[in-house]
This record gives sequence, structure tokens and C-alpha cells, in this order.
Amino acid sequence: MKTKLLSSAFLLLAIVACNQNPSKEAPKDYPINDPQLGNITTDTTSPLIGKNEKCFMASLKTDSAFLSISEDNNQIKGRLWYKFFEKDNNKGDLSGTMVGDTLKLDYTFNSEGVTSKRPLKMLIQNGTIVEVYGNEPAEKGKGFIFKRSDCRDF
Repeated sequence: MKTKLLSSAFLLLAIVACNQNPSKEAPKDYPINDPQLGNITTDTTSPLIGKNEKCFMASLKTDSAFLSISEDNNQIKGRLWYKFFEKDNNKGDLSGTMVGDTLKLDYTFNSEGVTSKRPLKMLIQNGTIVEVYGNEPAEKGKGFIFKRSDCRDF
């Protein structure tokens, strides 16, 4: 009798535990808009880059990237945050210039407690900002393509 009661209690606990649906909420230190959560808001009414900060997001499989950027007299300033799945994230500052439709940037970032700097090139293309790898712009599914988003909590 005790074993039936104990088995029933264990089975009930297992069923209750399996019926838990984890909510898809962004961790508190991540921006509210996250491509992996499917909550990107877009605004195509104002210029892609201007004096006021503009924000963009990109996702690639299980990785995400968040970009905020502004431009004043061809001088670009901004922030970039790569959020990698099962790898160390990196977050840092951007500075550089805009030549035609190309952003030539220096990315100073922190990863694993170490500050690093690397050149970064992005291309403004069809209302998006496309990261350039080598001399090739990213393609869908093969690199970060940033779409306009709002800047809340970035």
C-alpha cells in the first residue's frame, strides 16, 4: 500500500514538473528587443543613421547582435554587443567613419575580462546594416544582417 501511494505521489510530481512551460523572457541585463525572442520593432520612417542614436539587431542561428550607432559629419560612434550561444559574449564601443555606404569602424570590446580592439566593416544595404567578412558582405544565414529596432534598454 505504501509503495502504491509513494509511486502515485512520484508520478504526480513528474507530471506537474513536465507541464511547466518556461517563459521566453530576456535576462535582465539584455536588451528588451531580442531577435531570438521575436520581438523586434522596426522603424523605417527616419534616416538609417543620423545624429540621434539608432539601434539595430541581428540574429544568426542561436547568436544575436545588438548595435547602436550615430553619425555626425561622417564620424560614427556607437556600441556593439555580440551575444553568442555557448561562447563568451563581447560588448564594446565603435568609432570610425562612413565612406559612401560603407562604415569603417574600430571595435574596442571586452571579452573574458580582456579588452581588445579590431577593425570592423559594415555596409548599408537596402535599409539594413550588413557586416562584411573579408571583402564579402554577410548573406542571410551566413552572417549578421542588422535590422532597425528601437533602443529601449540597450
